[in-house]
Amino acid sequence: MNYNEFLSLIYQKRGGDRKINLNRIRSFLDAICNPEQKLRAIHIAGTNGKGSSSAVIESILFANGYNVGLNTSPHLVDFTERFRINKNEVSEQEILCHYLRYKQFYDKYDTTFFEIATGLAFTIFYEKGVDYAIMETGMGGRLDATNLVNSVITVITNIDYEHTKSLGNTLSKIANEKAGIIKKGVPLVLGIMRRSAQNTIIQRAKEAKIQYYLMEKEVKIENVKYTETGSSFSMQIQRFNLTFNKLYINLAGTYQIFNCALAVFTIVILFSLYGQKPDEMAIREGLLSIKWSGRLQLIRNQPKVVIDGAHNPDGINALVSSIKSIYSYRKLIVLIGILGDKNIRKMVARLSIVADEFVISTPHSDRAADLSKLEQIVKMTHKPYHIADNVIEGYKRALDLATDKDMICITGSLYTVGEILAYIKHHDF
Repeated sequence: MNYNEFLSLIYQKRGGDRKINLNRIRSFLDAICNPEQKLRAIHIAGTNGKGSSSAVIESILFANGYNVGLNTSPHLVDFTERFRINKNEVSEQEILCHYLRYKQFYDKYDTTFFEIATGLAFTIFYEKGVDYAIMETGMGGRLDATNLVNSVITVITNIDYEHTKSLGNTLSKIANEKAGIIKKGVPLVLGIMRRSAQNTIIQRAKEAKIQYYLMEKEVKIENVKYTETGSSFSMQIQRFNLTFNKLYINLAGTYQIFNCALAVFTIVILFSLYGQKPDEMAIREGLLSIKWSGRLQLIRNQPKVVIDGAHNPDGINALVSSIKSIYSYRKLIVLIGILGDKNIRKMVARLSIVADEFVISTPHSDRAADLSKLEQIVKMTHKPYHIADNVIEGYKRALDLATDKDMICITGSLYTVGEILAYIKHHDF
């Protein structure tokens, strides 16, 4: 079996109607002597920001001299993006070797696509002897395949409506599912979120009798400045009597300030568990060298083209806030491609606050929103719009519409962003 055959095989295991539970992945891990229990994991759940926060934690730990594994999902272009060791993607050959080594057990327990990806992360990180494995949940938390890992600290970034058929139709129900990553004896860090969600998670933390830390109460952020290529801010962590002045980050976006502050807060708490303090220069170095694609990423000038994987109302709110705070342009053209199970009406309404013109398209996914339905919703904004059969045709149409003084924003789904990144790898527009 070669690598492409491997990808073809595991992609066939996506979706389906198999019940979501931990039985398959647990049986698989038991059969290979439980590498996940030999890791020290930072386990991260949440609706938005968990990928960015994970990448920031990775960068700071690496700058502090640690051997770090990072497992995130979904990938934007290449499957290898899901597995990083010390900020570098694991090679296709190494991924294939790990799969083939344990293929008989993946087959025996009929594991799903995500369970295979999680199993690969566990075996690769264990074999590489990472000091810390940063594990991002795929969906929810309680029944997520990553939830079998041995955590030393858990993080929940925020809560918004998502996957309501699986996680529940209220914020409290969704929060309760994500709070499933809470484990006895393992401290919890909470990002800034709505009160109902926060209260649900705090109640779960109290029931487990664990120490929990609220960013909202313990972290003060001030002196915030934004640019198109990054931001700066100062922060105080009151519990530890720490102040970090003028921290510079290489990620654009108003929301990235909160993701980075949450990551620094988590690192400080993590180090305190071992009676240590992180090196301030390493924190600064880590914040300046974060590797994370598809989040308010500038991919072209004249016209400016930014891509952002926002895929729910909270994410779109953060994107709109960033556009208003950071960029100047004559006209903003928004290219959208959204999945059908999202709150499309709210997302489009919020984008219409800044959009002068829309281009609507369909990402390459079985879950993509129906183009006619998307058109009807965009019509209600009374903004000019254009229709494209697919994301790449939409990109070409947006470029035709834009002058050098205009800006194009491509958003609505990580699938949409991924298609653009794959396209520009091989084309120069």
